[in-house]
Amino acid sequence: MIIKCPECGHQVSDKAPVCPSCGVEIAGHIVKCSNCSELYLKEESSCPNCHHTESHTEPSVSAAEHHTNKATNEGKVQEPVVLMSVDNEETTENDNVIIQVEETEEHITDNYNDKTPDSFIEPEVKEEAVDADFVIDDNADEEVIANAEAVAEDEEENTPDKNNHLSLAVSLLIAAITAAVLLFLYNQGVGVSKANNEQEAFAQAISSSEPTVLTNYLKENPTASKAHRDSVSARLKELTTATQSMQQANNDLSVALASNSKEVLKQFIAKYPDSKHRGELEAKIDEMDWAQAVAKNDENAYLGYKAQHPNGVHSKEADEKLKKLLAPTTTEPKEKTEPKPAPVEPKVSEGERSRAVAAVRQLLQGINSKSSDKIAGAVAPSLNFLGAGGSTSKDIRRYMTDKLYQADVKTLNWHLGPPAEVSKKSNDAGAEVRIKIPATLDIERKGGKSKRSYVISATVKDGRITQINW
Repeated sequence: MIIKCPECGHQVSDKAPVCPSCGVEIAGHIVKCSNCSELYLKEESSCPNCHHTESHTEPSVSAAEHHTNKATNEGKVQEPVVLMSVDNEETTENDNVIIQVEETEEHITDNYNDKTPDSFIEPEVKEEAVDADFVIDDNADEEVIANAEAVAEDEEENTPDKNNHLSLAVSLLIAAITAAVLLFLYNQGVGVSKANNEQEAFAQAISSSEPTVLTNYLKENPTASKAHRDSVSARLKELTTATQSMQQANNDLSVALASNSKEVLKQFIAKYPDSKHRGELEAKIDEMDWAQAVAKNDENAYLGYKAQHPNGVHSKEADEKLKKLLAPTTTEPKEKTEPKPAPVEPKVSEGERSRAVAAVRQLLQGINSKSSDKIAGAVAPSLNFLGAGGSTSKDIRRYMTDKLYQADVKTLNWHLGPPAEVSKKSNDAGAEVRIKIPATLDIERKGGKSKRSYVISATVKDGRITQINW
């Protein structure tokens, strides 16, 4: 007979020793409640459904057998029993097939008539409705029982396999998730490592002065950020340009030194004012100018050297030469002779005087304002400038830039005083006019102001300066 396990509800034979699903004991351990027909284990003191307590003490005897024996003892009348074969496939979990023992009205009457008065003292036996799942005839279809037991055995055998398959699937899923997480963390770690390596390479490249280091960074980090690559490219371009400029400067220096020309040396200094060779070149120019002054050996030559090189190597020597040239000479007294009439000095007209002063003033104003046009309009095409013969307005302009307007000089202002001396060699028309004028030079620098005093000596012809010193 197939019943439902009172512990887990799984279908099981009532002759099975234990339930194949939960392992609870079945055969001889099942009690059917006489009040609500609920099946429960005999170990329980009362029905778990209605809490009814059974009075019998023989739980091993089935309810159907107890009812049959009771009826035999009372009336010795065999009551009809309805037997039903239950198909396991057609029976649902909540279906209960009830086999009810029916007695006809006539049969009941006969039974009461046959009983003695003493029989009425016996407690009335109440007919019970028995669950068809619980009551089964010994001659019931053995095939049903066999099929039920086979199903139970199959379920018992298949359950571990299903559990094994489920465990395997869960294990594979956990392994896949773990692998994905580890792969993600590995990729994250690799990404962070690459980012750190790129950052270090960028810092090294941007601080380097070697173009090769920057070129290698661009080759080895093609996926670096645009900001990093642009910065390195700009730095590389800057270094390349600086290298090319340095190479060009070295070439120009070689040309200047090989030429042994004062003009070429000055052009190099003007082009590369911050060159580390500037001092060397200026010293060479100093030697050239001193050699030229010594060769002329006159006042104008030494004054010109002093003007161009106030702190020159030969500045003290120039002062000594000038003292000797300007010192009065003593001569032996001559015999008294008739004094000769003093020669009549050429007289300088006011117009000639004004034109000479105007030429000097225009030159100094051109230096104040850095005007090449004013400088060129004040001097002759070729003149003696500060002891250098054959000079032009360009030489004056270069002297102004290199010597007067140095890096810390903001402004220059020449101021002329009244002429001290004005003379000329002859009264011929167009004769040269010589003039000496005191002057001061105010210099405004970044660190303060300074003032210098000079005496300007100039020769003017036809309103143009042909020679000037200060």
